[in-house]
This record gives sequence, C-alpha cells and structure tokens, in this order.
Amino acid sequence: MTKKGPLGKAEEYYVKGHYDSMEAKQIAKELDRPIGIVKKHIEKVKKDEPDGRISAGNMMGRQDGVVVMTESASSMAEEFKKPSSKKSRCITGTKK
Repeated sequence: MTKKGPLGKAEEYYVKGHYDSMEAKQIAKELDRPIGIVKKHIEKVKKDEPDGRISAGNMMGRQDGVVVMTESASSMAEEFKKPSSKKSRCITGTKK
C-alpha cells in the first residue's frame, strides 16, 4: 500500500536528485508513493530549474535570506544599465 499525502522534504530531495537518471515509475516504487505525485513533483522541479542562459541573476550567490552579487554579475548589470536622463539635468556647474 502506497503512502498518501504530500511528499516530505527528504522525498522531494530524492526526486530532485534522481529524476534525470531514473524513471518516474522507479522513483515512485523506491519511495512507496503513487506515480502521479512523483510525476507532478518532477514537472515542478523541471520548471524551477534555470534554463542555462547566463544573466546577472544567475551569477549571484544565493542562500536563504542572503544574496551576494559577484564581480561578474555586477559587470553584466552595468553593461545593460540604461543611461538616465535625470542625471544630466541635476548636474550644475560652478560659478566663476
């Protein structure tokens, strides 16, 4: 008899680590879970994965509650920054 209810954190971790090397049916058997819930979690994991494109967001070091921008991410962000027209109106010269 298979377990009911949502996947636990350990089960989610197992699915995330093995979905690319094992079939959903095999993972479901290992976890003693219905194949439908395993397939649903695999789709969620695939959707949440980065698509492989390099962007400033992918270059940041991430941890729960902390974001640290690396030098390369900062450089990429500067390249794509649009010049602001407000700055030119705020600069004034000194009187002679």
